[in-house]
Amino acid sequence: MKKQQYKKMERIALPILAVLSLGIFFPSMQALALDTAWGPERETFTWEKPASYRTFNSMTNNPGLGDERNFVRVREAGSNATYADNINVEPGKEYEIYIYYHNNAAGNLNKEGKGIAENVRVKTALPEKISAGQVAAVRGEIRSTNANPTMVYDVTYLTAKDTVYMRYVPNSAVLHNTGTANGSILDANALFGEDGAKIAYWADSWGIIPGCNEYAGYITYRVKADKPNFTMDKKVSKDQQNNWADEIVVAPGEVLDFQIVYKNTGTTDQKSVTVYDQMPTGLQYVEGTTFMKTPANGNGNFVTDKLFNGGIVIGDYRAGETATLTYKAKLSEDETIFPCGNTEIYNNSSLATVNGTIYDKTKITVHRDCGGDTPLEIPETGPAEVVLAVVVVSGIGIGVAYWIRSKMMVDKIVNNKK
Repeated sequence: MKKQQYKKMERIALPILAVLSLGIFFPSMQALALDTAWGPERETFTWEKPASYRTFNSMTNNPGLGDERNFVRVREAGSNATYADNINVEPGKEYEIYIYYHNNAAGNLNKEGKGIAENVRVKTALPEKISAGQVAAVRGEIRSTNANPTMVYDVTYLTAKDTVYMRYVPNSAVLHNTGTANGSILDANALFGEDGAKIAYWADSWGIIPGCNEYAGYITYRVKADKPNFTMDKKVSKDQQNNWADEIVVAPGEVLDFQIVYKNTGTTDQKSVTVYDQMPTGLQYVEGTTFMKTPANGNGNFVTDKLFNGGIVIGDYRAGETATLTYKAKLSEDETIFPCGNTEIYNNSSLATVNGTIYDKTKITVHRDCGGDTPLEIPETGPAEVVLAVVVVSGIGIGVAYWIRSKMMVDKIVNNKK
């Protein structure tokens, strides 16, 4: 193994060993060790002394790149940062993958065709998911049916503190060189496919790359670190009051409004979002009252009543989009369900996406006043209430004094008659 390759392995291995010393286990560590740096082992050349045959990315002193075997690199998209061998990815951000290619055959071999590489393709592989704390590899390959070796590869590494899903940004794979094929968009299906995508120097000669540095170039494509996430907020209010809360105190027979708010708080689209609701005993749905507002329908409209029977698919939502669902339900007046005093019931809802299911509920306290009950709520005692309390207490005191004086007068009259 060459010195430069040892250096690249050291840059990867030392941080990993340091983390392992803290007792943190990487599930992908074994796979990572099997796919470190570049390959296969091959004869190397220099800028001053090119190869005497067709071979790719085997020069060790490329003025712009250094060791060409290290030809897959990464940086944050849109930045002027230097391409690196590894990077920490964050949810919502885009990253640019760089794959360099260079047929190292001497330029004077092209006249006889001995330096021209044929059926040249670039292939890449991207991790679909990076779990929190894991290291994942992005692999790049340069292939040619008449080069030696016929395939060379290299990897760059992505790490993530939070679990993310890596997504190719459509139409972002671009070919860069000084020929007429410069700026061409590569087919993603081929680039990520079994055989790879053909590259070219001339736009009418795909798959043909002559020897010498003037025909070299690179491919870039962007990936986005997606983090799916969403929220649901369930609220209740008395009918038409829009005083939304997590819990409420009501009387039997009242009509209540319920509200379910979904929000896509992640960085990826969510499709076929579905809402379910479970009505408790004593609460009856008012038919035809389910109303929904979405980004596509800001005014809202009445929708199917299947919320309580199989659920309602409320649609697809991009990152940051919100949908609101409301409906009405009426409390029973049956004394066997809601007897004297307080009865607590809960209205439960769930919301499901391909990324999981979450739950929320509202608490409903039903108070039936049968006389002599302890008041359900103690009034707040602001300044007005304090004054009112003083007046009431004073009135009670005056009344008691009047009663005592009256009783004394009655007793006196009675005694005089005796």
